[in-house]
Amino acid sequence: MSEISFMKKGLSTFSLKILACVFMLIDHIGMLLLPQVEVLRVIGRLAFPLFAYFIAEGSRYTRNKLKRLLTIAVLGVFYELVFVLFMGYFIGNIMLTFTGSIILIYLLEHTKKKFIENSRLGYAYLLLFVFNLAGAYVVCKLIGVDYGFFGMITPVLAVAFDDMGEWSDKLYSVIGRKYVSLFMFSLGLILVAIFEVELECQIFSLFSVLLLLLYNGERGKYSFKYGFYLFYPLHFLVIQAIMFVVFK
Repeated sequence: MSEISFMKKGLSTFSLKILACVFMLIDHIGMLLLPQVEVLRVIGRLAFPLFAYFIAEGSRYTRNKLKRLLTIAVLGVFYELVFVLFMGYFIGNIMLTFTGSIILIYLLEHTKKKFIENSRLGYAYLLLFVFNLAGAYVVCKLIGVDYGFFGMITPVLAVAFDDMGEWSDKLYSVIGRKYVSLFMFSLGLILVAIFEVELECQIFSLFSVLLLLLYNGERGKYSFKYGFYLFYPLHFLVIQAIMFVVFK
């Protein structure tokens, strides 16, 4: 059996996103309804990495970068308004985190492109990227977003070595883009576990890399893109409703 045929039988984008939703549901049940069942939080650690990796993947391949950025940003603001309305406090939802991730990824792409073109604008873009990186750090510390600054840059690390001309071509020919990407992505997960999430079980998020190694690069039979976007706030509100009924 060839390597290509083996990879085709791996997990598609759709399959991994379904798993991410299941892990997220389990995590939030453990957080809000059954905090005494620690294994639920351990399983839930696999959700964020899967969603974060596909933020990076989507940023690589999307044809309309502005539309993708605005979609995530508008959803992030809308979800936050819903959460504040129904829960009464700011949570810094994950879509806001991923909005920052996408902005940084696109700025990094433009910076590398200008340097490859030997454009004088390369240094201006590099300065802009560093300025936005510092700004993201300040915003994350001041207002707080889900998974914090290191959660925001984890998708950025996954694409850090992309599109660097001959240098990245040689690196990927020796190691493989997927393995380089997952190694850098793993570093981001470790930083999140150390600095951002006050859960001893957060280090279990690294087991998500085993699932991502099975990613076959295919979208899958179904897309259901907006279904995934809607699942995030809806499942949260359902759990909140159950809490209200059970614990009122």
